[in-house]
Amino acid sequence: PGPLRPLSDAFEPEDVPLLEACCAQLEGKTERQKNPHPKGSLARAAWVCARLGGWTGYYGKPGPIVMLEGWLEFQAMKRGAKLMIPGGDL
Repeated sequence: PGPLRPLSDAFEPEDVPLLEACCAQLEGKTERQKNPHPKGSLARAAWVCARLGGWTGYYGKPGPIVMLEGWLEFQAMKRGAKLMIPGGDL
């Protein structure tokens, strides 16, 4: 594998707090259920999307449908979070 891609390749800087909050909530107790990727990397965000899409961390890698479901879930959470911010534009 090559160098890690930066989070900014696919996410906005304001997505970071929500991504990290999701990551903390999605991590499990076992080592295989913890996000092994460094903060600020696209791989870390992809792990969050996979978990949001229903991937457990076991039984192989998540596929494109799981990743899409997780991405859509993250986008819905982002829209919901913006509703909570006074003056947040949609």
